Amino acid sequence: MSRRPSRTRIALAVLADAPGASVLVLLLAAVLAGGAAAASAWASVARTEVLQAAVGASPPSQRDLSDATRGIPVTGPGRGDHGLAPDVARAWGGTFDRLDAFARDADPAAAAVLGAPRAVVRFDRTAAVPVDPSASAPDGRIILSADPLLDQLVDVVEGRLPGPIEAGQPIPIVLTEAISDAFAWKLGEVRAVHYSAGDRQLRLVGLVSPRDPDAGEWDHAAIALGPEIIDNFEQPPTYVGVGYADAASIAALEDLAAASTFETWLPIEPATIHADASDETVAAIRRFESTPHELPLVTDYGRWDADISYTGTTPTILAASAPLLAGLVALHTAIAAGVALAGTAVLALAVRALVARRRGLLQLLAARGASDAARSGALAAGVGALALVGSAAAATVVLIVAGGPVAPVVLAIALVTGIAATSAAVDGVLLTRAGVRANASERRRSRVRAASDAGIVALTLAAVVAVVVTPTTDGGAVPPLAVLLPAAATAAACVLALRLVPPAVRGVERLARRARGLVMLLGPARAGRDVAIGAVPVLALLSAVTIAVLGSGLLATVERGVDDAARAQVGADVRVDARYLGQDDIAAVADVDGVRAVAVVASDPDQTVEFPDGDGRVTVYVVDEADFAAASTSTLEIADGTALVSRTVADRLDGTDLVVADAPLPIADVAPDDGPFGRASAWVVVTETTAADLGLDARPRALLIAADPGRADAVRAALAARLGEVGTVRTIDAVLAERRGAPAVEALVTGTTIAVLASAVLTLLAAGLALSAGAPSRARAFGLLRALGAPARDEYGLVLWELLPALVVAVPLGFAAGLGVLAPLARSGDLTVFTEGSTQPALVVGLGTSAAIVGALVVVVILGVLLASLLARRAGAARAVRTVDEEG
Repeated sequence: MSRRPSRTRIALAVLADAPGASVLVLLLAAVLAGGAAAASAWASVARTEVLQAAVGASPPSQRDLSDATRGIPVTGPGRGDHGLAPDVARAWGGTFDRLDAFARDADPAAAAVLGAPRAVVRFDRTAAVPVDPSASAPDGRIILSADPLLDQLVDVVEGRLPGPIEAGQPIPIVLTEAISDAFAWKLGEVRAVHYSAGDRQLRLVGLVSPRDPDAGEWDHAAIALGPEIIDNFEQPPTYVGVGYADAASIAALEDLAAASTFETWLPIEPATIHADASDETVAAIRRFESTPHELPLVTDYGRWDADISYTGTTPTILAASAPLLAGLVALHTAIAAGVALAGTAVLALAVRALVARRRGLLQLLAARGASDAARSGALAAGVGALALVGSAAAATVVLIVAGGPVAPVVLAIALVTGIAATSAAVDGVLLTRAGVRANASERRRSRVRAASDAGIVALTLAAVVAVVVTPTTDGGAVPPLAVLLPAAATAAACVLALRLVPPAVRGVERLARRARGLVMLLGPARAGRDVAIGAVPVLALLSAVTIAVLGSGLLATVERGVDDAARAQVGADVRVDARYLGQDDIAAVADVDGVRAVAVVASDPDQTVEFPDGDGRVTVYVVDEADFAAASTSTLEIADGTALVSRTVADRLDGTDLVVADAPLPIADVAPDDGPFGRASAWVVVTETTAADLGLDARPRALLIAADPGRADAVRAALAARLGEVGTVRTIDAVLAERRGAPAVEALVTGTTIAVLASAVLTLLAAGLALSAGAPSRARAFGLLRALGAPARDEYGLVLWELLPALVVAVPLGFAAGLGVLAPLARSGDLTVFTEGSTQPALVVGLGTSAAIVGALVVVVILGVLLASLLARRAGAARAVRTVDEEG
């Protein structure tokens, strides 16, 4: 009596007896897991680029961790030179030892983003007056500084770098050419300065230029490269600039400690920021900022251990970017869910092909006493091992080459392995189970299928309703249920497609009775004979079409939102924002060639308004209504005696009267917070006449400029040359290009493109597998047709009939699924994190783009199906010849 075969022997027998199908499962598992790992790595890089761009947009003086306190560092050598010149290291070495220890003792997550410490001593701003009483010079105020890295930051243009400070002699200093020209300070000239601790003289010994004007050090001393110009109205301007003395001689300036400030900072380079560690980085930096650090300094009270409290905007920027990252992750996940569903179906079909190839062997094993549990367990173990080897190998290679987080890769391997094992176990039982009458089995499958189909559709509709009725919050994350909507809609559309195909085919079959030709007679009869096999390519194509339509709509909505927000905020062809705008500047702008109209936006940022929940400060903008209408691209209207208010102000007023400067003002209209007037969100706009009646003290802060057609860039260049040092000059086109090219928007575009391409590839694989699965029955039919003398070209059309009806039905249903999911998904999250506007963008379907993408996708899929059909027809023809020969 033979013993029952073990699960190991069953698995080995099946895999060894079907090596081709086994290799296919292994390769497909590798493709799916490797693709998931690559997508995860790319998504991690995309999120990191978003964070790095956000941090990089903040100037170094703000994002770096810095502090400033009164005093001069205690001079003395350190354990190393810290990259300093030898004489400087002997004076600053001990100080940099302590600064290095601060950064070294920080948490690893903080230390990873902190650069080498920097330090500089600056003395109070003071007038630099020529020693010669007969000499005249502009009103120049100098900030004397001692930078240990000066020799590495500048090149000498003329003269020399400052030498040692000698007692009783003027202090040697260097200036940039721009500051020297503004001060009218010539080489060798001596000027006197006065500090609270005493008087000194400064001798200009050299002119220097920066080696890298964009280096972060210069942002910490913004007026080191060029002077700050203070407009004194009717009086000549005052120039403020930085001059540098010898850092190695800092001990010679200890008697001026009362007028000194020690500044130190730890640079943060945006390239060191990584999205996957952002939470840890924020927590570590905040712990570092809250940790006390002591550094010995010389002050006017003697030597003290001064407290150094580092602060910077980097953790705030990272935390503020969390909603943007969450929205990006949610949209990427929603799009990827449909691809994952298609990948699951394709893998399940490949496993079915492996199991089906050896149905006879499994039936033989069942006859020898192998139970359902033994067969299913053996198949699950064997096929699962194949999938594990393929997925783990591919994912590991991708992880080594591309990097990325490990957790998603492990999850992808587990899912691919689990899907393959489960599919093998189920197929092993269903394909070999006996004992149930055919008609009873068919009725049971029909009831189970009807129940499952109804359940899928009902759950999808319930999910859509739940997402629609769930309120959204500004900056809130997309709920998990909304993320699953594309996959659920794809599944529901697949159910409907498979239900619609049979009646559609029967209708074609009735019409074909009047037609001539073998293809039209047999094609409809063969179409859709195996629902389980035909479902996979339908599901894959539905996924591709749904994602294409959904992605096109999301991108069109975001693009429209970016456009609307940028135009609302810029407000004119060209916009100038400046700290101060004099009447000469305004007059000069009007005279620039190409300028058609100019509107001045003045502001008073210190007005208090009484709200129902308490007093609040608002910014009052003042414009001339005629100039604004002529120069601005905005359609907002301002009239005398009334006010235009922002949505924030209107909501907080909650129907109560607006009172500005103790005078009531009727509200003429309410506008979004991101208006063309300024950056404030709580604002009120009045005309110049109304402002004069209220006694407001508003000063010009912005100019809205209408340019002649095609002259906006030329106007911007001309204004930048004149006003670039005191403000910024922007055009609508430049702002639009910048925002459309933002990393978050580009990541959304790239992610959608990758998902559509992946779905297209899965559709081609599904079509090929489906055609291969039908090879045995096709071979028998072709053998019979060849025996009856049917022409070979008819076989080609019959192969196409096996898939094309279902694929044709899938396209409109995919369109419907994509459109149906678009609105709930777009409204479930806050898209303003992408548009940088204050309100949710209007929904844009983007039918033109969707149709173009879907059309291209359908063409590719049809070409792939044609190629697969050609290969299947040839294989079927060869098999048919053998079948005829064997059957005589």
